[in-house]
Amino acid sequence: MNASHTTVSSTSYREPSVQTQGFLEVLLVVGLTILFPPILLFGFFVVNPREEIVVLRFGKYVTTLKEQGIRWIHPVGRALHRISTRDTTLDIPSETVVEKNGNPIQISAVVLYRVSDTVKAALHVENYRQFLNDQAGAVIKRVSSLFPYESADADIPCLKKESDVVTQAFISELQEAVAPAGVEVLIVRLNDLTYAPEIAQAMLMRQQALALIDARKTIVEGAVQIVRDAVSQLNDAGFDLDEQDRDQLISNLLVVLCSGERAQPVLAVQSNSRHKVA
Repeated sequence: MNASHTTVSSTSYREPSVQTQGFLEVLLVVGLTILFPPILLFGFFVVNPREEIVVLRFGKYVTTLKEQGIRWIHPVGRALHRISTRDTTLDIPSETVVEKNGNPIQISAVVLYRVSDTVKAALHVENYRQFLNDQAGAVIKRVSSLFPYESADADIPCLKKESDVVTQAFISELQEAVAPAGVEVLIVRLNDLTYAPEIAQAMLMRQQALALIDARKTIVEGAVQIVRDAVSQLNDAGFDLDEQDRDQLISNLLVVLCSGERAQPVLAVQSNSRHKVA
């Protein structure tokens, strides 16, 4: 019985026509103005530099004010949505994500943006700043999983170097996500990038080992070049070295140059006398 009554009540209601709505709005505005004339003073407001105001009247979009200065619109039924068009930064707090190789990392970012479509920012989303913040956090996680933390190959983009490929991936993904809010993403920069605490010590040891290997490689390459130059200069100076002496010289020089500690010289003392066996 109640359900049928509710159905009948809902179907009996009809939306008023546009003419009827307009007549009611005008009647309300005129009536309140006559009853309380000082209300007209509340119609003044100011449009600030780099700011746009989206004007609604009785829930309907009227216009967007872009020129700075003083304006007057009747206050009855009026709603003003002030949207700043200045360049603004958004800090994305540090969060743990998984990079391409499966390692957990902690990453934070800074987003530089501006509102390019104030109508979308005011009417298409509930709060464009919160919308941007939520979408940016999700994009940072998603894009970070597409690149490794670091790469030994210079041609492979990685998060640590923050190459143009990585930056463009962040910007394009975020721009697509926040387009419904009328926001233009200008720059996305990584603010903090470290391994997660649970693997930081192991990764530090790995980095130290790789650095040691690179250092040793550089030392060996330099030592080989020095030995080559030394042998070549001895030959040019007229010192004829046989194969055994040359190999001994090369061995000694490599030991001295590649040793991680200061070399201690050892002199071999040999007797020139020869004993004959009867």
